[in-house]
Formats: sequence, C-alpha cells, structure tokens
Amino acid sequence: MTGMHAKVESFVTVSVETWGGGVESYDEDALWQLGPMLSELGAAGPAASAGGMSGGPGATFTLPRTADTEIGSLAESAVELFEAACEKLGLEHRGVARVEVLDERLLDLELSREPEGYVGVTEIAKLLGVSRQRVAQLRRRRDFPAPIAELAAGPVWTRTSLTRFVEAWPRKPGRPRSEVSHS
Repeated sequence: MTGMHAKVESFVTVSVETWGGGVESYDEDALWQLGPMLSELGAAGPAASAGGMSGGPGATFTLPRTADTEIGSLAESAVELFEAACEKLGLEHRGVARVEVLDERLLDLELSREPEGYVGVTEIAKLLGVSRQRVAQLRRRRDFPAPIAELAAGPVWTRTSLTRFVEAWPRKPGRPRSEVSHS
C-alpha cells in the first residue's frame, strides 16, 4: 500500500477464500486465532471462516484506502496480509480461490439490495392468478424458466428468474381453449 502517512479517503471490504480440505481438516485453535491475527497485522473487523465453497480458510476484513491506491494493489495487499496471518498460525491451504474487494459505495449498494426471494408452484400460481395445475402446464412452455432446484417438496425458482416470463406472458381471461374442434 501507499505510504504510512497518506490520508485515508475511504475503506474497502475484502473477502479472501482459499482451496482446502474442509473445516474438519484444520486445527480448530488456529482457525479461532485467524481473526485476531489479522487484526494484529492491520486488518480491521476481521471475520474468519473455514470450509465454505472452496474448502479452505477464509476471512473478510476492512482495509483503508488512500486516494492514490488502486483496487488491484489493495487486493494484493489483502492477500499478502491473509497469507502472513495463515503462515504465523501454521494454517496451510491449497491456494487462493477468490478475492473480492468492495469499496464503500458498492458495499452500500450490495447491503441495500433486497434479498433474493424463492417461490414454488403455489406462489407462482398466486402470482399469475392461476391454478397449480395451470402452472404445471405453463412449465412445458419454452419461455418458462427452469427451476434452480427440484426438491422433494417440488421445484423452486428465484423470484427474479420469473420476472421476464410474468411480464411477457399474454394473460387471457377464462379457461384455455380445448384442442377439440366443434364442427
């Protein structure tokens, strides 16, 4: 990072995740000490973890940013800080899997977003004003979104994945026409 006496303009939140063998493959005491060690090395408000999607130790913490500090160099500094903490604690991992740096504006935007909503067949039926059976028919359409999961309780969609379908669906009152013609 830039000189020790440079004026802090803002802060960034950094998340570092590493590859590893899952939480059970790490010394519990060393994992508990990762947050305090990061603090000792200059990170603010660290929260440490292990396992997760990539299986190794990880942490989220805050670093100061001066006007002339590039996000890329902050990411490098964050990884160096994280690696130093792991080394001091004897926490080995299989390499950095992901680094995310959020400046205050982006973090505020992310925190202000509504959490994703999830819906099943019953909620879709209510949303569209149709029966559950009609939802089963609509699922056969090419433009109907695929569910994100098929659970024992039924399929599940994200609410946002349905937005395009709901807006484009040509809702017609009454029952759908029968395929049989009455001549």
